[in-house]
Amino acid sequence: MPRNKHIIIDLGTNNNKINWALKDKQEFIDIIETVYLGQRKGRGLVIALKDYLTKYRY
Repeated sequence: MPRNKHIIIDLGTNNNKINWALKDKQEFIDIIETVYLGQRKGRGLVIALKDYLTKYRY
């Protein structure tokens, strides 16, 4: 995969950004690990392990 390419992570929400506080360090590590493994396989879109759609409603 070329350098400096954006990787989109599907969190199950309408946008692909994390704009809420994560519960613990392990949750952050899991997200980073998913992105890293997707990048190693050459993917531009990775899917998060959890679905955050219903968990963080405002």
